[in-house]
Amino acid sequence: MRDIFDTHVHAKGSQYTSDELVKAMDANDVRRMCLIAPMLENKRREKLSGLPPEKQIAERVEDWDENIPTANDYVARMAKEKPDRILGLCMVDPVHPDSPVEVERAVEKGCVGLKLFNIGHYPWDERVFGVYEKAEELGIPILFHSGILGDGRNSRFHRPAEYEIIKCWPNLKVLLAHISWPWTDEAIATAGMGPIFEKKAQIYIDLTPGAPLAWREDAEKKAFDYLPDEIILFGTDNSSVSDYASRVIRDQDHIFDKLKISRERRHKFYWQNAMDFWGLKS
Repeated sequence: MRDIFDTHVHAKGSQYTSDELVKAMDANDVRRMCLIAPMLENKRREKLSGLPPEKQIAERVEDWDENIPTANDYVARMAKEKPDRILGLCMVDPVHPDSPVEVERAVEKGCVGLKLFNIGHYPWDERVFGVYEKAEELGIPILFHSGILGDGRNSRFHRPAEYEIIKCWPNLKVLLAHISWPWTDEAIATAGMGPIFEKKAQIYIDLTPGAPLAWREDAEKKAFDYLPDEIILFGTDNSSVSDYASRVIRDQDHIFDKLKISRERRHKFYWQNAMDFWGLKS
């Protein structure tokens, strides 16, 4: 098995056992993964799609209130059962006043990071500051969705430069998913400001698609040319037991080959950078 660390995997419901998850990882040639707490189940998604736009956010928040603790417990349990393969990332509704409490509870259960979406608010909305403060206090990174959504939620809340607010919490690390496609140049600039001008990295990027393959090569080339290698991580956006990860890895190998990325740099992007980001020993 290759040393591949998939930093971006969504739990598709909570019906799969840890053994089933690891079996899928083995089939995809993935040694470790971050498993994100499951969001809306398919039936709830179908219900949402039939509602007027003004009611969708309220319905989504209601679903989170009902199901987030159970979802977070699920990924924490999967991680505890397979600690050498799975890391659990909890989720919360960041504007909910009780979210910092849920983050702390999920970390006590075994989650080591947090995944956030900005549904109807910007990253610098003061209502979410308590979540950032709690993440910094607990020493856990945040994986943010960044870039286009395309599913009815408003993408304007996920532009990469908006995440510069996290520099107000100097010990907080965040990871911007998808190189923020289509705002990839903006993402590269935002991530580069810290290590280049401040000699400190807080904003990292992941290579998760994102961008269609034709655009991905161009975006990645710019990232590899401009950014320190250490702030670039690999992810697939896979779902639990899907084989999608193997296809993303195949495409990523193709891009690495075309860009003549050395074996040593590939090891950083595929493995070592994620191990360092999540505080793990090789």
